[in-house]
Amino acid sequence: MAARFREKEQRPNPLEHLNLADTLVFGFSWMLVMAIGLMPIFETTIERPPSISMPAVIAFFTAVGSGVMLKRRYSWVGLVLHIFGQILIWLSLFVISLAIALYARG
Repeated sequence: MAARFREKEQRPNPLEHLNLADTLVFGFSWMLVMAIGLMPIFETTIERPPSISMPAVIAFFTAVGSGVMLKRRYSWVGLVLHIFGQILIWLSLFVISLAIALYARG
């Protein structure tokens, strides 16, 4: 019976892996990449032709920078998937918002 109680004490606490700083970096980088993906709509409202160069550079460095900051939380496969995921989300949002902006502009 004493062995059962010792077994419960040795269980890891699920809140030990919860790191608020890493979670904030993760969430902020995803929100920033999604906002950058919607830049063509904003550029159309200020009557400027949409560009791809600056949003692409910002999205790439945001993805890589957040991956570097999260390297202790994930394995290298997780980091690669995080970076590719952010770039693909940015690219899909960018293409959709560019199509919307070009359609709205006529």
